Amino acid sequence: MTKFQPVLDAFDAHCDADPTHSAQLAAYIGDELVIHRSVGELGPDSLLPVYSSSKGAAAIVIGLLIERGQLDLDAKVAGYWPEFAAKGKGAVTVRQLLSHQAGLGGVDGGFTADEVNEHDALAQRLAAQRPLWAPGRAFMYHALTLGTLADELCRRIDGRAIGQVLRDDVAQPRGIDVWMGTPASEDDRVVEAMAPTSDEIVDFLSTTPDFLNSADRITAVVLPAGGPLDLVASVNQEPMRRAGPPAAGMLASAAGLARLYAAIGHELDGQERLLSDDTISQMSQIQYDGLELGSGFAVRFGVMFQLPCHPRWPFGSFRAFGHDGAGGSLAFFDPPGDISFAYTVQRLPLPGGMDARAVELAATLRACLGI
Repeated sequence: MTKFQPVLDAFDAHCDADPTHSAQLAAYIGDELVIHRSVGELGPDSLLPVYSSSKGAAAIVIGLLIERGQLDLDAKVAGYWPEFAAKGKGAVTVRQLLSHQAGLGGVDGGFTADEVNEHDALAQRLAAQRPLWAPGRAFMYHALTLGTLADELCRRIDGRAIGQVLRDDVAQPRGIDVWMGTPASEDDRVVEAMAPTSDEIVDFLSTTPDFLNSADRITAVVLPAGGPLDLVASVNQEPMRRAGPPAAGMLASAAGLARLYAAIGHELDGQERLLSDDTISQMSQIQYDGLELGSGFAVRFGVMFQLPCHPRWPFGSFRAFGHDGAGGSLAFFDPPGDISFAYTVQRLPLPGGMDARAVELAATLRACLGI
């Protein structure tokens, strides 16, 4: 029995409890892969849409721009993107923009999934948009527009999209199996994400009657026309797979996600670590800790990264940072223990976001390390 057998036992028990359960689990301790397991329809190298776990990968690219001295969190966004200054946004800082505090979770008249995939038109509309509140005065999760905003910043600074920087500078040199813009050559490994069954939805709503009220207030602003079910379908379709929008369009294996987080602070395949301790501290420092406008949910964010927020997101120590996805995925780095953890799941758990099973597995892993 290995030191981490309790984690593997717990993971296998989830499948025993639900024979339709398909998931992957991977974890690094330092630069060593210590857990790599899959169950159900997902093989160890299957690629799955990971929804907003994409934001964690995008955040690492933003960190790389900071590391290289190309981006200053306290600089004005308009200094990099002059058109952004329209409608009173001239003083908005990069820090505010990338921590969901700029009031740009949506645009007047709404937007479509096609605009998210194509990028340019939505970036122009966001630059011309008056914020929904005075930037820095409130928080609302920018479910899809955060990716467009961060991507336009990257394009203005580096000349390349976030997905291309991720591929060229991060993933390919280190053998990291994450794809923000998945080529046809990888299609034979792709497994489609699954929505909950109608019975699961009925059962969930019968036990949480207030959920629809809060969900309606959020989705009316931050998701494209069609709402969450259309978004679930979009991630399985070729346009989003090929485009790989940074907020929610990445495909990955759990092993790839865990390796991505391990590469933040460790040399892999002879390649230098991605970020210094100082850059990590800047990105993972609390930028907002409170209630979300509209939903009233408790949230805690760094720069793009989610931070543990008890009891809603109890995924690691107070120093951990990462991101979940609507489909249930979870990936993060936790400095105490030097843990890089990733979990993917095929069927979206209700109400969406990090699967409670992933949180349990992360806790079991930390217990194995005595932390």
